[in-house]
Amino acid sequence: MYKASLQFGATTDNLPIIRHFVQTHLRNHIPSSVTLNQITVAIEELCANSILHGNAEDPQKELRLELRLQGDKLHIYLYDPAPPYDIHSYPSEPTLLRADTNRPGGFGIYLIRRIIDKIHIKRRRGGSSVYHMVKQLSHESKS
Repeated sequence: MYKASLQFGATTDNLPIIRHFVQTHLRNHIPSSVTLNQITVAIEELCANSILHGNAEDPQKELRLELRLQGDKLHIYLYDPAPPYDIHSYPSEPTLLRADTNRPGGFGIYLIRRIIDKIHIKRRRGGSSVYHMVKQLSHESKS
């Protein structure tokens, strides 16, 4: 099993750091650049949603991203101090209008659901949350 984790404050300034972390830690395990980039997008969207909507870009709030490779599955965990939002409650297509901007929203969640195979959301004691995403790598993963 391979495991890597990154702790970061809830600010969008950390999104490039998150992207670099994911690419650096998974590039030797996922030979397909297309698959690696898709996974990176899904993780970045999940983190961006938590930073922007769950934590209101408060850099004092700490999140932790954990990547675990187990066999041919990638497990992605995001430990978030904010209460969970239900990814599954969004429409399957990103057509809803956001109340604050009157523009389409939900595109990031749409991408996550298209790229990731399973998404589990848990509320933890104290109201925090854990997002657990699973991506089946099939023949992508190197042993």
